[in-house]
Amino acid sequence: MVTSADEIDEVWLTTALVEAGVASSARVVSIEARSIGTGQVGENIRYTLSWSPPRPDLPQSVVVKCPSTDELSLATAAATSTYVREVGFYRDLRGRLPVPTPKIYRLEEDLNANQFLLLMADITPAVAGDQLAGCGLTQAELAVGAAADLHAATWGRGQELGELSWLEMPSLENQAQRVELYQLFFDGFVDRYRQHLSAEQVEVGRWIGEQISSLSEASLASTLCLVHGDYRLDNLLFGSSPAVAPITVVDWQTARIGPGPSDIAYFIGAGLTPDDRRLHELQLVDRYQRALRERGVDVESETIWQQYRLGSTTGYVMAVVASQIVGRTERGDEMFLAMATRHAQQIIDLDVATVIE
Repeated sequence: MVTSADEIDEVWLTTALVEAGVASSARVVSIEARSIGTGQVGENIRYTLSWSPPRPDLPQSVVVKCPSTDELSLATAAATSTYVREVGFYRDLRGRLPVPTPKIYRLEEDLNANQFLLLMADITPAVAGDQLAGCGLTQAELAVGAAADLHAATWGRGQELGELSWLEMPSLENQAQRVELYQLFFDGFVDRYRQHLSAEQVEVGRWIGEQISSLSEASLASTLCLVHGDYRLDNLLFGSSPAVAPITVVDWQTARIGPGPSDIAYFIGAGLTPDDRRLHELQLVDRYQRALRERGVDVESETIWQQYRLGSTTGYVMAVVASQIVGRTERGDEMFLAMATRHAQQIIDLDVATVIE
C-alpha cells in the first residue's frame, strides 16, 4: 500500500479512480499537490488533476488523507487508536448513516503499522469553518442539524455499536485513562499558555481536574449514541453552491460512543464567540432537541439541557490533552487557547458545578 503522500503520482491516482468507477477511458496526466490545514493529527493533501483527454465531467481535484509526518502525532495516533477510529468509521458506518460526509474512492489500511490512506472526493466549492473566527447563526444551525442526523440514527444503540472492534461502550474503567491524561497534562498546559489565561480560566481547569471522575460518571448515565468527538468548525465544510451539500462533516478520528449533546456543547462552546453563544445558545439547543424529535427520538428538553451543560467541559478537556500530545503549531496554539477560554466562560455561564452536586 501507499504509505505517504510522496508515493502518490498520476499513475496511482488514475488506477485508484478507475477502480472506484469514477473514470474509465481518461487518465490523469499531471497533478498539483497542496496541503490542507496544519496536519497535526493527519496529513490532508488536495490534488488538482489534469485529465487526458480533457474531461470537465470528471473530478478536477481529490483529497488524500494519510498519517501525520510529526513523530509525536504519530505516537499519539498509535496510543489512542486515532487512525483506527477514522478508518473504522469510513469502512463500517459511513454508508449506513445520514450525516453528510465525503465520498470515499479508496481506503487502504495497515493499522498494525499505524498506516492508512483515504482517497476522498474534494468538497468544492465549499468554505471550511474557521475555529478562531467563529461562526454566525446560519452555519451554527447547519452544524446542529447535521449532528442531530448523526445522533438520531444511532440514539440508544450504544451496545450495538460497541460490537464493532474499534468502538467500545464507555465505562468508568475505560474513562480512567481520560482522567489520568487530563490530570497529568494540566500543569504543562497552564505553563505553556499562562500569559494568555486569566486566573478564573485556570481555576475552571483545576475544578475540572478535581471533578472529572464525577463528570464522567454523570455523562455515562445519559442515553448513548455515536458522537463525532471533535465536532468543531475546522472539521466542517460549508457548501457555497447548490451543487454541494450545505454542510459536510470530516475528520472522524475521535468518533466514539457517548452522549449526543456533548457534540453540541463542544461545537457551540468554541464555535461561537461568548457573546454570540449567549445570544443563540438556548435557541440552538432547542433546535437540536426538536430535530431529534422530528427524527423519532423521544427525549425531553430538560434532559438535553442537562447533558448539554455537562458536555461543555469536553472542549476544555480536549484543549488541555490534545495540546500536549500532538505536534505544536502556531495555529494549533491559537485554536487550543480559543477552545479553553471560550469553554471556560461557557462552563461559568452554565453553572456546571450545580449539575453534579
